[in-house]
Amino acid sequence: MAYQFARVLQSSGGFRALCIAVAAALPAASLAQDVVLEEITVTAQKREQSTLDVPLTVDVFSADDMEKTGALNISEMQDFIPGFEMGSNPTQASISIRGISSVGISSGGDPSVATFYDDIYVPRAATTIAFTDVARVEVLKGPQGTLYGRNAAAGVVSIVPNRPGADNEAFTKLRIGNYGLARIEVMGNIAVSDNFFLRANVLSNQRDGYLTNLVPGQKDPGEQDNLAARISGLWRISEATDLQLSYDYDRVDNSARGAVGLSQWGACPTDPRCDVVLNDVIDGEETRDMWAANLKLFHEINDDWSAKFVTGFRTFDVVNKQDEDGTAEYDRYLDTDNIEDSDIAYTELQFNFSNERINLVFGGNLSKEDTSQVIPVNSNTDSVMRAVTAGLAQEFRVPLDHLWNPDEMAGALTYLNSLGLFPFPVTPQDVMATGDLFYEALAADPLLAGVPFFGPSFAGQPWSEIYYNNGDFTNWGIYGDVDFQVNDRWNLLFGLRYSNDEKTFSWRNPPNTFTAMRPGTPDLIFQPDPLYPDARNGTLTATDDWDKLTGRAVARYQLADNAQAFLSYSTGYKSGGYDSLDVWTSDHPLRPEESENIELGVKGDFADDRLRLQLSLFAMDIDGRQRTVDSRPPGQNNPIPTVNSGDQSVEGIEVTLNWLVTDNVQFNFLTTWRDAQATWDPYFDANGDPAGGPQASNATDLDYTLWLGWQPEIGPGNLDVRLEYIYNENTSYLDDSSVVDPALFPGFYEDREELNVRIGWVSDDDKWTAALWGKNLLDQKLLGGISDISILFGTPFTSIGAPLTYGAEVGYRF
Repeated sequence: MAYQFARVLQSSGGFRALCIAVAAALPAASLAQDVVLEEITVTAQKREQSTLDVPLTVDVFSADDMEKTGALNISEMQDFIPGFEMGSNPTQASISIRGISSVGISSGGDPSVATFYDDIYVPRAATTIAFTDVARVEVLKGPQGTLYGRNAAAGVVSIVPNRPGADNEAFTKLRIGNYGLARIEVMGNIAVSDNFFLRANVLSNQRDGYLTNLVPGQKDPGEQDNLAARISGLWRISEATDLQLSYDYDRVDNSARGAVGLSQWGACPTDPRCDVVLNDVIDGEETRDMWAANLKLFHEINDDWSAKFVTGFRTFDVVNKQDEDGTAEYDRYLDTDNIEDSDIAYTELQFNFSNERINLVFGGNLSKEDTSQVIPVNSNTDSVMRAVTAGLAQEFRVPLDHLWNPDEMAGALTYLNSLGLFPFPVTPQDVMATGDLFYEALAADPLLAGVPFFGPSFAGQPWSEIYYNNGDFTNWGIYGDVDFQVNDRWNLLFGLRYSNDEKTFSWRNPPNTFTAMRPGTPDLIFQPDPLYPDARNGTLTATDDWDKLTGRAVARYQLADNAQAFLSYSTGYKSGGYDSLDVWTSDHPLRPEESENIELGVKGDFADDRLRLQLSLFAMDIDGRQRTVDSRPPGQNNPIPTVNSGDQSVEGIEVTLNWLVTDNVQFNFLTTWRDAQATWDPYFDANGDPAGGPQASNATDLDYTLWLGWQPEIGPGNLDVRLEYIYNENTSYLDDSSVVDPALFPGFYEDREELNVRIGWVSDDDKWTAALWGKNLLDQKLLGGISDISILFGTPFTSIGAPLTYGAEVGYRF
């Protein structure tokens, strides 16, 4: 790892970013004026500190950032946090920090980034809680196993809502825009008595879709309907003791993710950016219904000692049914669903000691989570026979057409006759004359065993294959962390945590629903593993446990009053687990993910506190790194999402600059560069070809964000202009095993260049606010990756980003 860290220092990307940081600092050094950058307070180390005093890389997305960017949840802040990435699906969003992301939909695994809301751990499908009266979001980079424990192998996201206060206040905000956007938020805080305060807020967000679905009666992709609310009461029992009780509710009722077809049956076969789709998913939706209750008790024991107790319960139901073929062809229909029901209880007891030289925090936590997951794949008999024909063509490397359609049958019969399956050559006329008997003969032939053959008399029947999973997970840990001030310049920090995880997980994969009509018909997608008959005939259950000791050691040097350098070594861990769609993991659980990180950082305010710099160089190793791939091993008809493990090393650099150029002009810049190397366990890719093993070095492309804030001195009121430019090189991260050549379509491999602007106004008494805003002013329509899940239907598809949006805001504070 030391060698990797040295490479970061020598890398061209790291050197370039460092030069940018130094060059930006020089002109600012000559500006000595009264206005300085605002101090930011965080609780990244389980106690309140200025972010400049925290010896780790922590980025903050503030309430002001939320307002000026219009962000609805954490998935919309990724352009302003270097090294932080997140998908846009609210119920299946995967958080990535420094290139380390979570596994897919499997409820038997865990994320690599831990998310907390109001000090309570939040499961994967619940992380996109709406920003309702949120004070800030803290993003902690690198392993945080000591203070946060569970699933903090790559980092932590901590969402901090506002607490009730003693001041009576309220506000209302309205945000409107094109595509029918209407977002309204209302908040009120009241002092009920001298020692009891109540704070409540409600947010409603609605927007029409930005793609037109040409299928009658179907929703347009991109449609949003969100409702979030929170009420919190704070009782000051005494000068030393506070008790806070909170309840929050969050409902998401969005349209299903859009599938932009790339096949000849898509809405626009030659240009996927034509703004229309053909998505015929039946009852498609992405919904989540969630509530939580939290209790927090704070007590100051004496001048040096304090304690905090937090406990909470969260429950949610998720449905995510989406189109998987991007067409309206009845005999190429495929959809998937992810139905989850999860309950989690989390409790933590923490003690803090602080004097002039020592800051100590120690405690323990316990979490218990019960999950229920249903994963259906839905199609129909016409599509299944289409897929069966395509599967035979792929298996035997010959062109075959649909076995039911007389006009398409000739090629298939030519091949089947060549196999000698029949005593005489069979013609399309013979098939039509015998009806289902021909297909029954194929189903009975040993050469085609396991292939679901049936005749056209079964046309138009629904077909579903389903996995049922249940999980019971318990995690507990104890930890301690000490910050010792050696002298006026040096601090040393040491921490340890012991974590223990126990998981019980089950699989049930009954025969496809069509077997009720035609018993014995084999599955097409979720073909049973004969080594694990319990999953097919009943319920297969597995139990295992994992534990790990993680820690950190940090040396911190105070460069100036508001500047420091630090060198840290830290480790993180997430437990092993199970793959929802792979019963093999019942005997061979997923390996635990164990990370270690060396980091050198510089952060502080320079040039008379007008230039703020955060510079981090890191080298991280992850053993047992878990990722999701589309895999089709021998004997399997269609690729399915599968968890694949390996060992990965990541090295890189992150830079964030905030510069007050003048008293009313602020320039901001952030960038990141990473290089990753990995060796993956063997698997079969979506085409059924062997994959895995060592992977070539994979460096990130050029990514950076610039934004300029200008507050001209004009009256009445105060103007606030914000201009953002976001650049991501080569945004299409495509798998080389894809059956589609992306070069055939416009939009792939494009650089992202997004221009956003907001012109805001605040009245002299700070009561009225108004703004005009525009996002993606260049109207760039970026394409995502290519999905091959419907490979047997010949219907790959992609996704597309939001187009140009614009609107206005108005608010009033009471």
